[in-house]
Amino acid sequence: MQHERRRPVSPILWVLAVGSFILNLLIMAALIKAVLVGRQMAATMADQLDAMSQQSINYTFHLSQTVPVHTSVPFSYTAVVPFNQVIPISTSVWVTKELPVVGQIAFDVPIQAAVPISLSIPIQITRTIDVNADVPLDLSIPLQIALRDTPLKGTLDNLITSLNALAGR
Repeated sequence: MQHERRRPVSPILWVLAVGSFILNLLIMAALIKAVLVGRQMAATMADQLDAMSQQSINYTFHLSQTVPVHTSVPFSYTAVVPFNQVIPISTSVWVTKELPVVGQIAFDVPIQAAVPISLSIPIQITRTIDVNADVPLDLSIPLQIALRDTPLKGTLDNLITSLNALAGR
């Protein structure tokens, strides 16, 4: 058998091979670090989105305008009015009377009296009242909307689930 003679490997090739190996190790380390940082960022973002989903939107709605009101309002009211009064009577009545022996005589009859009156008078009022007015409104209405009560909650939950999966949790 004949021995083949190997050529010695050039030192430049050794330097290139070792340099390439070291460069590959550095690239792999950078990629691993980038994946770890990305996972940490995904976990942080998931936590922040979860905290945000527990928050509320607070807003004060200002309304300043004039509203025309044109309507008819039926109105019905029944009341009982008590009437308690004593009416004094002071008068004279001229009376003529036929007497059998004397004939017709006329005389004055004085009347002094107090007539008590006690009544309960029912009063019923039924009307339709026309209302034509311009009502100025100047309102500040505070609104508080919890994100968990909106359709946005489902989207946030999906994002949180995806980011947690990316973070490895």
